[in-house]
Amino acid sequence: MIPLDGLALAPTDAPDAGDVALIERELVAFNVERSLPYDRRPLCVFLRDGAGRAVGGVTGSTNWGWLYLDCFWLPDALRQGGWGGRVLAAAEAEAVARGCRRARLYTYSFQAQSFYERHGYTVFGTLEDDPPGHRQVWMRKDLSA
Repeated sequence: MIPLDGLALAPTDAPDAGDVALIERELVAFNVERSLPYDRRPLCVFLRDGAGRAVGGVTGSTNWGWLYLDCFWLPDALRQGGWGGRVLAAAEAEAVARGCRRARLYTYSFQAQSFYERHGYTVFGTLEDDPPGHRQVWMRKDLSA
């Protein structure tokens, strides 16, 4: 039982790693009790130069049969040369190898919606004026096709 006296809200932009770990650990335990096995694993694909330094790539995770793409970035010099498609395909292939059947992500109207559409993603939702003057676009793809 948590004593209710002395509780205080503490907003921060510099969280303690242990505090973050507590929230994540407890949410995972909650999810495991009520749903499928919680099998979340990071999935990143880095594009590396000849010296082995990351020059771009994608970050995300897999869980419950889904690939969740978070951040995808390539420098301007590597765009329009097919590298983006190869990075995305590598992430999707690894996700399929992990048993994923679908992928989802969000992008913004000033980012890469058309790139994802060319690679089979479809829009399933939008948030208008987020950020102001633009929209957030939620997309998904069936990886079993």
